[in-house]
Amino acid sequence: MKQLYLIHEHHPRLLLFFAGWGADETPFRTYRPAGSDYMICYDYRSLDFDPTPLSGYREIHVVGWSMGVWAAARVLPALRLPVGRTIALNGTPYQMDDLRGIPAAVFRGTLEGLCGASLHKFLRRMCTDTAAFRRFLAVSPRRPLEELREELAATLQREESRQPAPVPTFFQEAVIGANDRIIPAANQRRAWEEAGARIVLTDDAHYTERIFFTLPGSPMDQRLIAKRFARARNTYDRAAQVQRAVAAKMLRLVQAYSSGEEGRQMVEVGCGTGIYSRLLCQELHPGQLLLNDLCPEMEACVGDLPARFQAGDAECLPLPPQTHLITSCSALQWLVHPQRFFRHCHTSLANGGLLAFSTFGPDNMLQIRQLTGNGLTYLSLQELKDRLSPPFRLLHAEEERVTLCFDTPLTVLRHLKETGMTGTGKQLWTRRRLQAFCDGYLHRCATPDGHVSLTYHPIYIVAQKTSETP
Repeated sequence: MKQLYLIHEHHPRLLLFFAGWGADETPFRTYRPAGSDYMICYDYRSLDFDPTPLSGYREIHVVGWSMGVWAAARVLPALRLPVGRTIALNGTPYQMDDLRGIPAAVFRGTLEGLCGASLHKFLRRMCTDTAAFRRFLAVSPRRPLEELREELAATLQREESRQPAPVPTFFQEAVIGANDRIIPAANQRRAWEEAGARIVLTDDAHYTERIFFTLPGSPMDQRLIAKRFARARNTYDRAAQVQRAVAAKMLRLVQAYSSGEEGRQMVEVGCGTGIYSRLLCQELHPGQLLLNDLCPEMEACVGDLPARFQAGDAECLPLPPQTHLITSCSALQWLVHPQRFFRHCHTSLANGGLLAFSTFGPDNMLQIRQLTGNGLTYLSLQELKDRLSPPFRLLHAEEERVTLCFDTPLTVLRHLKETGMTGTGKQLWTRRRLQAFCDGYLHRCATPDGHVSLTYHPIYIVAQKTSETP
């Protein structure tokens, strides 16, 4: 087994990540857990594991993905390590098992037919769709095919003998993707129900960038996001010029596709400081309006509006039944599982009700992601349309790109801070790192007149509830 540090800064905490079959560190380099060292394990031709480098840690969080769940469940329980959270992602302690893992015929068939073409097909089946597959290919592992064959053969031999025996109860939490086409979701659920693990169901495939949002210290740390938006609430309205224009356009779209009747029940998700909320109240005159935001402090910003406020994660928000309009502006990119949210909205909307929202697409703040490696995983317009239809009928879908110009890279960072858009960034800005960022930004993003640019990628969607069950 190979063990490789991706972050080794002598933190008291370690994230120990067991990757899947055929993996190396390439797809996982951009994940940056907060306040933690980060070691990746892969290549299970041998299960020899050296615990010596782990002796100084106060706490070790263990995450296994795919075959990594199987490997961790065999290696770690016998070691005396200060293990904290243990999370299994789309895997079980039984790598080959007709009821609790990959069916034996499928596993053996994969090994016997392994070649370049079959590997390509396997990797495609791991991903949600063609767009996700293309993104994965850009960071896919580069190990020789013969190594992968040897790894499968060694796993098969161990599974047939069940030596060493798995410890199913090692993992406390299990994340299961309903669209997993590698390890059947039903088999995963059966394995973890037997083990007594806490199960989290998602809409994901076997591999997706978004699955890593469930990890300790992930970039979608809800508390950190809420904290940074709370800090920015006094500067947001002044700095959020793109979001203000997006809100005005979103209102026009809602007016164009709604019935225009006043006094209806409406919900706004991710209301923030209330830029869009005020337009809704002034122009649509809802009978009942529920405003939601992840950040509880935003209630003070919208307290003057005739609305009820409820803080919390929109994916779990109790929505009033028979709602006529569920809308959101520049917020849904923060959702971990958007398809789950869309189903939630479909259940709560009245027949013919509208789900109208703006979010941001893959080119959003591309300059920042290229320079720092930090940022959200944005869904494309097509990916959003695919997740909505069915059960929604798409009435409107478009995207645009807006470029802002700033005097210097430092004013770009100030803009991000004033709008709360640093919610995924966890690096410490040392003088050296800040200088490298500024130099890189000037090199990549300078405009002909000596300024620097920042791209926004708004997406606008209006969809109508149909009677079809999601």
